[in-house]
Amino acid sequence: MERHAVAETVRTAGQVYRRQGLTGLLPTAMEYAISQPRLHPRVHRFLASRYYHRRCQNDVAGATPPIDPFKLEWVSPDRITRHTRREYPPYRDRLALFGTVRGGEWDRRDAPPVDSEYEGPPSELFIADRFEATVLYRSLSAHFEDGRPWDETELVATARRLVDEPTPERVWHECTTNAAIDQRCKRLDELYESIRTTGYRSERSRLGTDPAVGFRHCLRQEVTVDIGRDGELLIVSGRHRLAIAKLLGLEALPVVFLVRHAGWMRRRAAVAGGEGWEPEFEFESESKAEAEAEAEVKSESEAEYKSHPDLRDLAP
Repeated sequence: MERHAVAETVRTAGQVYRRQGLTGLLPTAMEYAISQPRLHPRVHRFLASRYYHRRCQNDVAGATPPIDPFKLEWVSPDRITRHTRREYPPYRDRLALFGTVRGGEWDRRDAPPVDSEYEGPPSELFIADRFEATVLYRSLSAHFEDGRPWDETELVATARRLVDEPTPERVWHECTTNAAIDQRCKRLDELYESIRTTGYRSERSRLGTDPAVGFRHCLRQEVTVDIGRDGELLIVSGRHRLAIAKLLGLEALPVVFLVRHAGWMRRRAAVAGGEGWEPEFEFESESKAEAEAEAEVKSESEAEYKSHPDLRDLAP
């Protein structure tokens, strides 16, 4: 760290100590440490992982065996075909949602409900019955596969129109100006070319090698999915990267898991415990009626079970 940054850090710590004492300084110091991977990569990763384990929902800690809420697995892009049906935007407050188990019909809805207070990019640009039918995917396909200029794609044309309105909102990935849209297109071109020429690299692999990348960054930037009751992987965030991976025909890309359906957790428990095994934990988000309705584990071949990325840690 540069000297002026160190001096500013010491000054801020002193102010916090004078106002709140040691009890206030300790959590503030923890927040600072996990936001500064430059301090020491290994220390940062150790502290940040444990910090976010405490901050996230982490219902899966009650599973047998317990599941790491931040585990990363490589999966085929072809395995992800639909957007999650939780309320849109599903990525909001994602750091707190890691490890969540939730019952209900959210994974079977025809379309996700949209938060009435949502003011981000129009949801219809990113949601369709199938991921490949979204405006996002079709626009990236038109640009990268058909060679169409960005401004002739539906996604960018819509963003240009919205940004010219009197009070533009974040029309696409935080863009509020035409210049920002240009930069976003340029970054996507660079990302596509990087993945095409050097392969897909997980954000987590950059920990300890890139001083600007911290644990929080990795959790927010990896492709993130939910798991439905039947094990379906449902895209939450990282849609641009998923689209590029599909367009390039990649065999696999890394994903992290956010919300699991309670029905899937019972299926997972049956695999872990064998025939007749019952989980020793319940989820507050699931009613007794739902539990009884999902109690029967559907038959599925052993090969299909073993291929599921959320079951690999159960393999002998």
